[in-house]
Amino acid sequence: MNLRKWTWAILFALSTFIVGCSDDDILPPSEIKSGYDNDQVTLSLGESAELTPEFDADDSSVYTWKLDGEVVSTTQDYTFEASNTGSFVLEFKVANEAGTETVEYAVRVYGPYSKGIFIVNEGWFGHEPGSVNFWDRESDELVKNAYKKENPNNELGVTTQYACVYNYKLFLVSKVAPHLVVVNAETLKEIGRADLPEGAGQARGFVAIDDTKGYLSTSDGIYPVDLTNFQLGDKIEGVGGEVGNMLVAKEKLFALQSSKVEILNTTDNTVEKTVALPNTAGGMVQDKDGIIWVGAKTNLVKINPSDLTEETIDLPEGISVNSSYGFAWNAGSLTYCKENNTLYFAHSGGWSVKSVDCYNITAGTAKQFVELSDGYTLYGAGVYVDPVANKIYMTATKGWSFDNNRFFVYALDGTQEKTIDYDHYWFPALMVAGE
Repeated sequence: MNLRKWTWAILFALSTFIVGCSDDDILPPSEIKSGYDNDQVTLSLGESAELTPEFDADDSSVYTWKLDGEVVSTTQDYTFEASNTGSFVLEFKVANEAGTETVEYAVRVYGPYSKGIFIVNEGWFGHEPGSVNFWDRESDELVKNAYKKENPNNELGVTTQYACVYNYKLFLVSKVAPHLVVVNAETLKEIGRADLPEGAGQARGFVAIDDTKGYLSTSDGIYPVDLTNFQLGDKIEGVGGEVGNMLVAKEKLFALQSSKVEILNTTDNTVEKTVALPNTAGGMVQDKDGIIWVGAKTNLVKINPSDLTEETIDLPEGISVNSSYGFAWNAGSLTYCKENNTLYFAHSGGWSVKSVDCYNITAGTAKQFVELSDGYTLYGAGVYVDPVANKIYMTATKGWSFDNNRFFVYALDGTQEKTIDYDHYWFPALMVAGE
């Protein structure tokens, strides 16, 4: 071999040796330990968390923190400030030439109204607009006039009769303007509001499709709602008369009327099917399997949203669902518990309901659940299953003065666990969980 070939061979071997030594010197980052159980960080609004992940890495490593996909820091440690309520994904990444390691923190920031129940009130007609009380299931504190407390310069409409929570927002519907008020469900700070056009009648219920679109039902039809600017579109054609509760399933809108359910395609808002009810409606819910249930006095009607097939079930004698239509519409008492796959509802009794019945979907059996004592009768929708605590709540008043209010807490076996008495002419409409 000549000198030139020997020289190239030596240089190649030397460069390979140098590169090999360089790769061995840079070690890939070790597995990252977040320092939190299950990588979950829980905070209250206004708090902060010092995040100091544990790992081994070369000095040449680069650090990146991303909050919901956006880079927020390139330091090794990071301080998360809980300035907004909700759920967040915080990703930490360590990278060098030899490898990359990441860990994701699941951050949950709670507000003052995150862990409890909103008691939405009609308001004292002629004296006060609608209102919202809040019961904190952890502290057992009843916060009165919570909406007004957080929005001292704003008011709800007259006869606030419906509410629902979607994606950390609480939607409050009043029969008389302002018809739809949207607030942060954990701080109750108002986000926006929308009103029906003049002459459109009274508002009834609401359902959200996603963060940008919803539907507002009225005493005469349904209006689409643009939730980005809180503007109502034109009334949907083909649906007239009073519409109350609404649900969305399988890209279908289920709109409950007193004697039927109108099923609309949410893409073009056309009516696909009408399901006639055997009796006057008393509420509508969806179970854990996605089936829609409608209370209709001595019957329950179940609708499969996948193929729109329907079935009517006869309730046994002595068991019935109180109507939510008549002299004054309310949201209806039908409510559902996923824990035991059971429907609960106020027994038929008009304005003087003193007992609650239930129907176990798995067993196909019905019975009386509880009967109220001490002269109390349910008011408004009256019955609600807390999906977080798996408890049954009831709102009731005593006699016809309506200023003696009682909030009941029952276990699923019918054991009465708590009663809270409070005064004032609230006229409770319904309850809804903040989470």
